[in-house]
Amino acid sequence: MAKVTKIQAQKRKGRYNVFLDGQYAFPVAETTLIEFRLMNGVELTDDQIKEIKDRENVNKAYGDAVNYLSYQLRTEKEIKDYLYKKEYHRDAVDDVIARLEKLHYLDDGNYAKSFINTQLRTTANGPKIIEQKLHQKGVPDTIIQDKLFEIDEDTLIENATEFAKKQARKQKRASFSQMLTKIKQSLYQKGYNNEIIEEALKSLELEPDEDDELEKLRKLVQKVEHRYDKPEKLIKYLMTKGFHFDEIKKVLSEDSDD
Repeated sequence: MAKVTKIQAQKRKGRYNVFLDGQYAFPVAETTLIEFRLMNGVELTDDQIKEIKDRENVNKAYGDAVNYLSYQLRTEKEIKDYLYKKEYHRDAVDDVIARLEKLHYLDDGNYAKSFINTQLRTTANGPKIIEQKLHQKGVPDTIIQDKLFEIDEDTLIENATEFAKKQARKQKRASFSQMLTKIKQSLYQKGYNNEIIEEALKSLELEPDEDDELEKLRKLVQKVEHRYDKPEKLIKYLMTKGFHFDEIKKVLSEDSDD
């Protein structure tokens, strides 16, 4: 048995140092002090001391978790990783997780919904990229799929269309064919499926302009023709850039006429 001989308030509000048999033993929060009715003269067994320390450890872990949550929403995995990094024992971590979930401070479903809405509002990311990010944050796959299913398709088409417009402007020097290919690739890399990509392209109402295509081709020929010693090699290169054979022959014939 050990006797509480002194309880000293720390400078930090709500924290106390407990002395047993005249020697400093451990710190506690005010809630722990009240819960275990700690006061001068109280005698404690070794088991009681261990229980108090364990409870204090859980309370400290809980305080750290709440502070971590105060900045932004977190997933269960993020909270666990954070607490393990601070070297809390698994039992303490599990206790904290259960307490946070009971108080609805921790809810992977709400987190996923909020995360998806933010992504759709502030980024050009499509469902596949959002899904990857949620997996990285430790959200269970069943929750991810349920929340992704709730996304309004019109929102996806609108976001994909806006992103496609920006990509089209970046490809203004490319052939029409290459521009379409680049836009599709960019949308796919952003996590959109083929159906959404096709709808986005349809919304843009892109149409090739023959005069514009020929002018782009002329500029490209002027830029690269010195690299090729044979016309066949030049033609092959120009076709990889999305220009049609007839267009290429027409532009090259203009050069030869000159």
